[in-house]
Amino acid sequence: MRAIVAAAGIAAGASNCFANAARADREFIEHTSADGTVRLGTSGAAGTILQWAVRDGYSAAVLGSGLLALGDDAAGRILGNFLRRGTPGLDDIPDDAAVVIAQPSTGQLISAAGVGNHRLFAWQRDGSVLLATHLGLLATALGAELRLDRSYEDFLLGFGFLPDGRTPYELVRALPGGKLYEWPGGTSRPLGPKSIELQETGAGQTALKQALHDTLIETLAEQAGGRRRHAVLLGGFDSALVAAGLRRLGHDVDCYTFSFGDTRYEQRNAGALADHIGAKFTRVELTADVIGNALSRYSDVLSQPGAQPHYLLHTVHASRVIAADGHNSVFTGDGCDAIFLGYPTVSRRARVVTRLGRMPVKVRHALLAAAATQRAEHSLGHVARMARSALRSAALPWPASGHLPTQYLDEIALQRLRRGAPPARIESIRDTRLRLAAGLEQLDPVRLAFHGNGLTGQSRAKVEGSVADSGIAQFSPFLHARMRSLATSLPVGVLRPPGGAAGDAGKAVLIDMVRERGLLPETIIAMPKQSPSDSPIDTWYAGPLRPLVFSLLDRLPFDYDRSYIEEILAPKRAENVYRNRVSLGHHAFQAIGLLCSYASFTGRAK
Repeated sequence: MRAIVAAAGIAAGASNCFANAARADREFIEHTSADGTVRLGTSGAAGTILQWAVRDGYSAAVLGSGLLALGDDAAGRILGNFLRRGTPGLDDIPDDAAVVIAQPSTGQLISAAGVGNHRLFAWQRDGSVLLATHLGLLATALGAELRLDRSYEDFLLGFGFLPDGRTPYELVRALPGGKLYEWPGGTSRPLGPKSIELQETGAGQTALKQALHDTLIETLAEQAGGRRRHAVLLGGFDSALVAAGLRRLGHDVDCYTFSFGDTRYEQRNAGALADHIGAKFTRVELTADVIGNALSRYSDVLSQPGAQPHYLLHTVHASRVIAADGHNSVFTGDGCDAIFLGYPTVSRRARVVTRLGRMPVKVRHALLAAAATQRAEHSLGHVARMARSALRSAALPWPASGHLPTQYLDEIALQRLRRGAPPARIESIRDTRLRLAAGLEQLDPVRLAFHGNGLTGQSRAKVEGSVADSGIAQFSPFLHARMRSLATSLPVGVLRPPGGAAGDAGKAVLIDMVRERGLLPETIIAMPKQSPSDSPIDTWYAGPLRPLVFSLLDRLPFDYDRSYIEEILAPKRAENVYRNRVSLGHHAFQAIGLLCSYASFTGRAK
């Protein structure tokens, strides 16, 4: 584990919490005052993504992919900027970095995290704070003081994420990115804005494509820095474009892709792309044992539950393989579908909910009643739960109706799953949905659906956990502020032209640019869209991982009906049709993944 832990304040437990974490992870540096009110440390081996510095009575620890561009003494330079300029000296930290600075003699603690993939988690009570860049490490540090917060459990088990920076633990929050905090007191302010230079796009398609090309190549060059050899984790079009762009810059590329021993789940033409650009090609084998071992320690590696934990664990395992091959960074195509509206499933859901909203209320109610029966659940499984989710969403006022993704376990499913009374809620699920959608009324239905999909934060959690676990940085040009700003300024019509099918790949203008510039062969450009989360995970859950599933579910904070889990895992014709003809990911057991990953966190606390 590579993370930052820092504690400050007057509560007696704070220093003990830090000591617990030190025993669990062993390798810490400390800079302490005589009474021990402030301790700062780092766990694990140092490397490009983890640095520390001590100077003039201050200690600093920095973690993140952004350090790779700053060089070997990034922490020293960041601390030096702070000592010269005060907190404004932290405004220039990379987007993909988290910083903690402590002054033991005064008990002062300052933290800042950019808007990228590396978060800070904070536990606060009675004037004390404990910070970490990993939720599992923070849970270990709290030890016997760790308590569950189940007030949003129904929402989490419905939509696969917790709102408002919440975590499964009491008094623990993910601090918003792009902010600086000072303790004691916990006062905060936004980090200073970073200037973003954009290409002039003009009004025509030709100028727009020129801007897309130039921004892509310039961003890749910036992220590559002085390194000339790069690993690229290949999936589909997006990562292939990254690999081709690096080669166009004259750099060497080693390509990696996932292998499951079954071509139905593997990315097509990955080997052909590697041959086309003259890159070394490696298949990273993923088996039920690999995923099972990682799932059993999920909360040690990743910082939030999710409905597709296998998707995150694929990259965690591949990052270890890539690190073992001598790389200190890896490029991916992460973020392209999000900013260029490329997820066909999200676009299709937006259309379905819009059409259901036009349906007579009585008809919707009749369909919902039919999908809510135990017979429908027994025979249709995930398909029935998806139908209920879409029908309920359509009944909400705009924009909440078209915002959040599918609800995996609704109140009907939870009543069957959970024995005993449900936990007390702070607010109803409906009220949470209305609140999260407030202020989004002017968004196009497609952009609205993509906004809601982004709230789940699974891509961020994947990168955050993979970097911390493997010690290698991760980059994607589509996560860079320059590329995001350009893409989000584009009209929906140039990304998803009017008249196109909901299942189209989207990002039309980007694809046209790639075709015209000859960046990729036509076999890659025209290949059907595949899900980045594709794998035989459902077969594994129902087969070799079945004992592990029940072992993990025994760590849930409530008694559950084992027969209902058996029913979810039972084969169903409707789910097979959904896997093979509807879903890009051949996956219908999201409820199982969500429960298992949640249980990994709840099993650590009282």
